[in-house]
Amino acid sequence: MSKLLLQAISTSGRMSIDKFDAAFDTLCQLPGISTSEVDLNHVRRQTIRYLDSLGHCEFDFDRRHVFACPPVLVALPPYGLPKAVLTGARTPSMVQKMKDFVKGNRNSVSHSIKLQRSEHPLLPPAIYIEAVDHDHLRKVAQAAQIGCHLTASAAWSLVNFSAGIENVRYNLSYEDRADINWLKRTFYANTLTFSKNHNTENVQGLVEYTDPRSQQKRHWIWDGNRAAEADRDWGRYMILADEGVDVLLYDERRHQLAVPAYVPLPRFLARAATLCTGLAPAPARMGEQSVGGMPAGHPVDIYCAVPPPVATMISEKLSQNLIDHSTVPDSHGVIS
Repeated sequence: MSKLLLQAISTSGRMSIDKFDAAFDTLCQLPGISTSEVDLNHVRRQTIRYLDSLGHCEFDFDRRHVFACPPVLVALPPYGLPKAVLTGARTPSMVQKMKDFVKGNRNSVSHSIKLQRSEHPLLPPAIYIEAVDHDHLRKVAQAAQIGCHLTASAAWSLVNFSAGIENVRYNLSYEDRADINWLKRTFYANTLTFSKNHNTENVQGLVEYTDPRSQQKRHWIWDGNRAAEADRDWGRYMILADEGVDVLLYDERRHQLAVPAYVPLPRFLARAATLCTGLAPAPARMGEQSVGGMPAGHPVDIYCAVPPPVATMISEKLSQNLIDHSTVPDSHGVIS
C-alpha cells in the first residue's frame, strides 16, 4: 500500500496539489494504512517533506503542482560493497526490470527492500541494489533504463551542492517596509517555535505572516525598519546563528544526526542526510534536560548512517556547532 502514492504521482509525471491531497485522503482510507489515531494534516506535511528529501518528488506551492523526479539509482555512503538506492519516479515495470537483471546476475548483484517506519504509512519502501563493483550498479540502471549517480555518494554531492547560510543571507533583498496587518507569529530561538508576538510596535527577527485570503504563509526577516522575504527553513537557522544557539546533536560512535523536528534542515541538506540511507528519519523526543540549544522535551528527527564528513559539512553550511551527544532513545523514545 505504501508505494501507491508515489506510483500515482509517477504515472502522471505532474499532479496538482489538489489532486495530490485527494489521492492522499483516498489512500488513508484503505485497509492496512494505519492513520486512525494520528493528525492527518501532520502526516500529510511529513509525507510531502520526506517525498522531497528522499528525492522522489518536488513540490511547487506557488504554482500548486507536484512533480515526479526522474528515476535515478544513487550511491549511498560507502560502508562495504557498493550500494545504491532508487530515487525519483517509480513504476512496477521499472522495478521488475531491475529484479530481472539481478535474478540473472545473482553472483554479482543483490536486491533488497526496506519499508519506511510505521509513522510514514504513505512513503514508498527503499529499494536497494548492492553489487561487487560500480560497473554492475550501472548495468542495473541500464537494464531498467534509468539514470545513475555513482561517482560519489548522493549525500556528499548534495551537501556540497547546497548553499550555505552566508550565501543565502547575502542574497536577501532588504527593503524599507511597513508591517502588514495580517495574522503573524515570530520565531523564538529559546523554544525553536513560532509564537504570537505581543510587541506589535517593534517587529524584529523572523516573522511568519498568514495571507487572510489564501492562507499561504510568508516569512520576512526584519532588521530595523527593513525586511527581506526569506525561506522558512533557512530563516530559522539564520536566527539561531545570530543568537549563537546550537541545536544539532551528533552521535559520532553511531553516525546518527539528531535535528529539532520544529527546525528541519533546509531542502538540499535534508536530502543529503536522508540519502545516507534512503529512509525517512526516526522520531524521538528529548528528555527532561535541555542539551545545548535543544529544549527539554523537544521532538527530534534522527538521521542514521550519516558519515562524520557529511554531518560536519551540514553543520558548517548552517553555521552550527555539532553537539557531541548520544542519540539513542530509551524504550519510550526519549533521548536523555
